[in-house]
Amino acid sequence: MYLKKLTLFNFKNYEEANLDFSEKLNCFTGSNGAGKTNLLDAIHYLSFTKSYFNLIDSQNIKHDAEFFAIHGQFVRNGSGPDDVSCIQKRNVKKQLKINTKEYDRLADHIGLFPLVMVSPYDRDLINEGSDLRRKYIDSVISQFDRNYLEDLIVYNKALAQRNALLKQFGERRYFDEASLDIWDEQMKSPAARIYAIRKEFLDGFLPVFNKYFEFISQGKEKVDILYHSDLSGSDMEQLLKDNLQRDLSSRYTTTGVHKDDLELLIDGFPVKKFGSQGQQKS
Repeated sequence: MYLKKLTLFNFKNYEEANLDFSEKLNCFTGSNGAGKTNLLDAIHYLSFTKSYFNLIDSQNIKHDAEFFAIHGQFVRNGSGPDDVSCIQKRNVKKQLKINTKEYDRLADHIGLFPLVMVSPYDRDLINEGSDLRRKYIDSVISQFDRNYLEDLIVYNKALAQRNALLKQFGERRYFDEASLDIWDEQMKSPAARIYAIRKEFLDGFLPVFNKYFEFISQGKEKVDILYHSDLSGSDMEQLLKDNLQRDLSSRYTTTGVHKDDLELLIDGFPVKKFGSQGQQKS
């Protein structure tokens, strides 16, 4: 599969652009600020329905324009071309279409055109918070496992409702266990599946990761990835019960797969604390 054509209107610094791509290797060259990265971000929109760099869609509309439009034509093995369009107007819901048919849910598009984005900001995966590392692994798995993506959506919606309820309990100084149980019930099964799939993915990914890092470092360093999850020693239902008082005090859910983290090690030491800039980039 490859992207054959890309057309932009009023996207970031582009008023209009039309590009044709090779099915092999393509390179963008140009001066700083010419818009090379913006082209990559437009391609990211066609795969993930959103920007890699700025999640506020309206801010990606060219200044003084009323909308942006991104059109791409993908060629997949064994099938005809697929035309994907993403259109964002100011103060209007974003539209995403495939072969002129609009999606009811943007999530249904994820995984149809897999993409891996490599960026200088990838160092943030080491130095920033656990939410970036979860987001990264979720974006990879969601591209090939639609059920995993559905579990994430269900879990995060229930989590948001549970947190809103916990905040309400604290502000109004009351507690309704039955209301909380509704969201606890909706979270436990997706949480178990999310944990299991993340663990399975990392078990398969680690040997590949080690293989390529060994090539880069010429075998001088050993790397490892540790998966930390509250569910490694308990199930979601029990975790929520055991941490109820802490949740009530904090006014949000303090345990669950939304707190999972990845720890990257070199020769047994955390890269975040002891790795050089060169090691972190590797």
